[in-house]
Amino acid sequence: MNPSKDSSGREYAYVIGIDFGTTFSGCCFGFIENETVDGYQDITAWPRQRFVAYPKTPTVSLYKNGSRDIAAWGDAAKGLADKPNFRDHLLEKFKLYLDEESAATMPPLPNGLMPVQVIADYLRSIHTYISETMDRGFAKNYDQSQYRYCLTVPATWTIQAKAVMREASILAGLLERTDPIDRLALISEPEAAALYCQKTCGLFQLTTGQRFMICDAGGGTVDLVVFEIENRVQDTPDYSLKEVTRGSGDTCGSVFLDKNMEALIRERFSHWEGVIRSRAMDAMLISFVEHIKSHFFEDDDDEYYINIPSSLGYPNSEDPDYGIHDGTIVFTFEEIRDKVFEPVVTRVLNLIQRQLDSSGSNSVDAIFMVGGFGMSTYLQHRVKETFVPRVRFVSSPPRPEMAVVRGAVYFGMNPHLVTQRVSRRTYGLDAKLPFNSLHDPQTHRIDVRGKSYCRDRFSVYVNKGDAIGVDESVTKDIITVYPNDFSIGKGSWKIVNGDSIG
Repeated sequence: MNPSKDSSGREYAYVIGIDFGTTFSGCCFGFIENETVDGYQDITAWPRQRFVAYPKTPTVSLYKNGSRDIAAWGDAAKGLADKPNFRDHLLEKFKLYLDEESAATMPPLPNGLMPVQVIADYLRSIHTYISETMDRGFAKNYDQSQYRYCLTVPATWTIQAKAVMREASILAGLLERTDPIDRLALISEPEAAALYCQKTCGLFQLTTGQRFMICDAGGGTVDLVVFEIENRVQDTPDYSLKEVTRGSGDTCGSVFLDKNMEALIRERFSHWEGVIRSRAMDAMLISFVEHIKSHFFEDDDDEYYINIPSSLGYPNSEDPDYGIHDGTIVFTFEEIRDKVFEPVVTRVLNLIQRQLDSSGSNSVDAIFMVGGFGMSTYLQHRVKETFVPRVRFVSSPPRPEMAVVRGAVYFGMNPHLVTQRVSRRTYGLDAKLPFNSLHDPQTHRIDVRGKSYCRDRFSVYVNKGDAIGVDESVTKDIITVYPNDFSIGKGSWKIVNGDSIG
């Protein structure tokens, strides 16, 4: 794929990467004629931004009660939800509706909304702001039709989930339904991060034949894949990569720390007969996120504190039996570690363990931690403690929270740096295969021109776990037969390892 042209020959000027995350979303864009990462531009300023130091915007949307039209998004939506007597709908973590396991535990969307519409509304809003930002710079010289897009998705998403994401992108106006399919590329989050991290191989003294793991720990999901470094690409500082393990992941991102913290707070007030209203709980969880979650284990603190909001209505500012002093809940280091962090961190460690085991006898030299949760000092400590020296080192690239979205742009610029992927599923075709009396039921036996076949058999093209070269075709010759058993010729079906092999 030529980054400046699609399959129809249409010319593009910019690649836009969008990391649509569970809790935060980010964007980076690059001018195609300047392919270096140094030339990429991160969007770090967002409307009504609360945390100026963090370069992403909340994946949050607000809908008025009874309305299907988005009223606000990002920090602006959060600001409106903070107003007294809020009665509308603040939607968060709606990306999880596309994860089969998580969707079963998610509440129904309000106002008759569907996941594809909510995602499309958010993408339309963020895309409008991205376009306005780009128009304030050199990109104003180009029309939006000259933008090509790369959106990142979890490694564990099904083809159905990716199809919903593509449909949402069309509904959001990123592209037209009639556009060539390769105007929008969907790339797995760990693969995008790997493309960004491969540029640091020299810095970490990694070279051809060595392997590294990407651990992309975000707000909702943690995705992992192991890559092997191939040869340096001629006339560039880049290395090509091949995927050597089947990508895996789980819904064990940082939002589950918040859930554990909420449970711990409720446990602390279990003796109280009052009701913990959502506004009071939100205030305490914001305090946790801002003052404990992001800095846990950085200092030698023995205790952590959360102010009790007046909206809670708790009657005592002093209640030593329940760890309440001067209107503040006091938590020990051990409580936060064992009840909030460890249940989530242990799941991440198990994922890493399985990925290392699946690499077989080939050692993995490095683990790169990326994503917002990947920046956690405590998570990095536990990964190093558990897996070094089995792996040589655990580290993060520069700006690990932007690794995925920068890698998405890099993929748009250099789509052939990944030369091999490992199939996450088995693909095949419903076919009639030669009858095997040992395994096939007689009820499925049919005779065609003197030969016995079994109907409704599965003819496998690619097995789960097979390594397939990018753009490699898997072909089979088949005989097409009409109901009158008359053979009408030969055909060839093929599966190409591209966007559809997930």
